[in-house]
Amino acid sequence: MKTGLFFPVMLILLLTAALFLPSSPAQDYTRWQLPEGAIARFGKGMLTEFVYLPDGHRLTVLSSIGTWIYDVRTGEALDLITEPFTEDMRLSPDGKTLAAATDGSVYLWDLQTKKLKNVLVGDTHRIGSLTFSPTGETVAGGTWNNAIQLWDMHTGKLLKTLIGHTDLNTRSMTIRFIAYSDDGKRLASVGWEDRTTIRIWDVETGQLRQTITELPKHIYSVAYSPDSQSLVGGGSDSNIYLWDAGTGERLKTLVGHTAGVGSVTYSRDGTTLVSGSWDKTIRFWNASTGELLKTLIGHTEGGVAVMYAPDEKTVASMSYYGGTIRIWDVGTAKLLKTITGHTGSFGRSVAFSPDGQMLAYNGMPDNTIPLRDVQSGQLLKILTGHTDTVNSVRFSPDSSVLASGGWDGSIRLWDVATGQLQKTITGHEKGVPSINYSPDGATLMSGSWDNTIRFWDVGTGKHLKTIVGNIAQLDAIQGVRAIALSPDGGTIASATDEKVIRLWDVHTGKLKDSLVGHTNEVAAVAFSPSGAVLASGSDDATVRLSDVETGKLLNTFKEPTRSSVLSVAFSPDGRILASGCSGVIRLRDTSTKRNTVTLTGHTTWVRALAFSPDGHILASIDESGVVMLWDMNQVRWQ
Repeated sequence: MKTGLFFPVMLILLLTAALFLPSSPAQDYTRWQLPEGAIARFGKGMLTEFVYLPDGHRLTVLSSIGTWIYDVRTGEALDLITEPFTEDMRLSPDGKTLAAATDGSVYLWDLQTKKLKNVLVGDTHRIGSLTFSPTGETVAGGTWNNAIQLWDMHTGKLLKTLIGHTDLNTRSMTIRFIAYSDDGKRLASVGWEDRTTIRIWDVETGQLRQTITELPKHIYSVAYSPDSQSLVGGGSDSNIYLWDAGTGERLKTLVGHTAGVGSVTYSRDGTTLVSGSWDKTIRFWNASTGELLKTLIGHTEGGVAVMYAPDEKTVASMSYYGGTIRIWDVGTAKLLKTITGHTGSFGRSVAFSPDGQMLAYNGMPDNTIPLRDVQSGQLLKILTGHTDTVNSVRFSPDSSVLASGGWDGSIRLWDVATGQLQKTITGHEKGVPSINYSPDGATLMSGSWDNTIRFWDVGTGKHLKTIVGNIAQLDAIQGVRAIALSPDGGTIASATDEKVIRLWDVHTGKLKDSLVGHTNEVAAVAFSPSGAVLASGSDDATVRLSDVETGKLLNTFKEPTRSSVLSVAFSPDGRILASGCSGVIRLRDTSTKRNTVTLTGHTTWVRALAFSPDGHILASIDESGVVMLWDMNQVRWQ
């Protein structure tokens, strides 16, 4: 994290650029705010929070890679702020101040003067939730040590700290939800782990005033009614509960959703409740009678949050896992606009075509596979057909077919030129996290969490043979996490949760060698271009290089952050070894075994790496489905 004056000054410049842009034609956001060395970013990151700006025409949206600004009328992205990374943000009641929580501090921006007003500093713990008091004089933040801090917005003074939340796992965790009563006298809070209890605090004294513990299930969200008399909460059991804010007595239960309710809020006049649910719907309720007024349907994935626009004529809804934002007309229930491009989770695979012209990857929330032109970044095709999460992608040697492995154990073969599905291969009982083609393209090999490596005839889809991935009992491990084929096509290496790497003879299916030494599960394996060296990454935070012929350990690289190494790849000339862990890619010069370059820009685990055939570009994908392209010609070796 940057310190000194440079950081706040940069915040002002970035915010000014983002919040005060006029509406303009869509730009190539794949190249906005890239980290050093990167030439493109595909995917806008997983959605986390959103808030309307005062004019009601723009949304500020938090994602796993930064803060996006959208024009809700056109759906266009106006700007992206990638630094600082924000945990949560809220708009003041008068619409003049935006608060953003970042690494233990809260930054306050004046939206009229375009200047940073203040920085609220508490303890050293991260702040995971924010809210303003009804008058806007006080800012409350829930921290990662189960405390709630209250600051004076004007002076920045820490007024008091509310302590009383406990964590079920006795670890430091955040306060997930905070809500002020409309009169500003009470504050309701729900912890991230201890979501079976709502705590109500006296704001003036800081004392815990009441707890509501007789909850049917976990509470996912809380809000006060405008008159401060009622408290509403969305439950994991699909119901909405209303309590008397003074006594804690349950007043009524609203039934209608069929999955957990993650978002619930009142209209300004208190007559209507609007809720978003994991059942993919948005529902409007009469707050007095509990009558269901209308239901909005359109999201294809769950985790739906909803927010009124300032004029309450429209609502915005966001699907955390669906990666979409939708704008609705409240009166007509008509869908006005859909904002897409955000990724889901489980980004696990990225691949260049052997001719170097295309890039394929997974991680999209709708289980599709994008194909992009490597040079221009243009989206060429979207392959549609998987009904569950895609785990792996691989091009055939002639670049004409793409194979993909799914969470459901199926393998699909796609015609790259037309985008059409050629065939579906079934046989695995669990997901397929890794696939490889034989050098001649006639055979496909797949590693699965069902503890097997299977061989398939590409032309017919016929099952040829099976190798059991581990010697240990199946119920003691999670199966084959990754496989790698030697350049000559004669040996398969399998990475497993058994802490052992096994080398198999492709032709006979017999075990050739077992490489031991990792002290935790092995997540990734890759052969050097010569086939003489095998690189392996493990949850023990090391990369090991082993001699394939003798099994001898050649070198061990320890991850400085002690993070699991989940991906490894050699450059085509074998000179560079890339490894990925939590938010970081390490490049090592294998000829010297000393020089190391660190690429930063991902915000979560780097699950897969791939070099372009000419070695000029490195592609990486993280767990949120964001793909980065890195220019290897810009790498500065020390």
